[in-house]
Amino acid sequence: MISGVSERTVTASDGSGVVVVTPHGELDLGAIASLDSALRSALAAAGSPPRLIIDLSDVDLLAPVVLGVLLDVRRRCQGAGGRMSLVVTDPEINDTLVDTGVEPLFEMAPGIQDAMERLSVD
Repeated sequence: MISGVSERTVTASDGSGVVVVTPHGELDLGAIASLDSALRSALAAAGSPPRLIIDLSDVDLLAPVVLGVLLDVRRRCQGAGGRMSLVVTDPEINDTLVDTGVEPLFEMAPGIQDAMERLSVD
């Protein structure tokens, strides 16, 4: 089950805010409701157009069933004219994204700073 989700706003090089959401622990079936709620809240706080980073570096397990939540927030973000990036540092998390075929749908970065730079480029 999800151990928790933290959220913070950081300032990009262009002076705008980017919301960073960091889930902790296992993202499995039991975590879906908490993760969905946290991501909806973060997207609402991200401004317009929203820029959102989901930092998966402290995630121990990413169950494929959770990918629907990530795809939904991606769709909402893009629908509002914004962008979203996933920070993926664990090879097993990356393998889950690749094996399920969703990896090409996400902007991915190896760290927060890289994700910030990618989101700052138009």
